[in-house]
Amino acid sequence: MKTETLTITYTNCGFCTAKNHCISCGEELSQALAEKAGIRSARVNLPDHTLTVTHALDEDALEDLLDGMGLLVG
Repeated sequence: MKTETLTITYTNCGFCTAKNHCISCGEELSQALAEKAGIRSARVNLPDHTLTVTHALDEDALEDLLDGMGLLVG
């Protein structure tokens, strides 16, 4: 398992109708991400543009998973 903090460069938040990328959206994204295979834990902080994730995925697999959830990191 590897823990890393990534900078979120773009969010296409499908959870929020207001599209203001608030703390509650980050909590929903964190929960959804934590349920994915290979992810032990996730903490999305949209106001700070950060994602802290503990995972067992290679870099490409993690990037594909995040992209599929509407999160681009850089």
